[in-house]
Amino acid sequence: MDTFKPPYAPEFDRLLGKLAQHTGNADAEANQKLLHTIFRFIRRHASFEEAIKFNDMLPLPLKALFLDGWNIKLSGNQPIKNIDELAEAVVKYSDDTISSPTEARQSFRKVIAFLSGFTTRNQMQESLSFLPPEFRSLLMKDPDLHYARPDTCVWLS
Repeated sequence: MDTFKPPYAPEFDRLLGKLAQHTGNADAEANQKLLHTIFRFIRRHASFEEAIKFNDMLPLPLKALFLDGWNIKLSGNQPIKNIDELAEAVVKYSDDTISSPTEARQSFRKVIAFLSGFTTRNQMQESLSFLPPEFRSLLMKDPDLHYARPDTCVWLS
């Protein structure tokens, strides 16, 4: 018996391949877990409206992943105050796939760099409006997500 494959499965696989270029990891399952971790973080720390705005910028297969497992709360999400808190929250939601705040910052940067290929600078800035102001201002200083070093990024180092 064949398992059902949604019609967007080849596109999803292609997107995971593009993410692999950012992460340096060809393991599609690991890249899917990374995306799911970052999406879980966003869903838990953005308001409902901000999360929907973020989801709107995603390609269809990534929208499905973003929505997967989401228990919608219309209020009560905890805002992130700074980049360190962001990194700790990403580690918390990673189900042990991310082991340290440094790895969380790097992983978050890689996912955002990957996602920036699907949207304009202004859309990305608006979609990430729930993040700390210091993050947004640093992002605007480096809108093309240029890396200062291969293991980190100017706006998250």
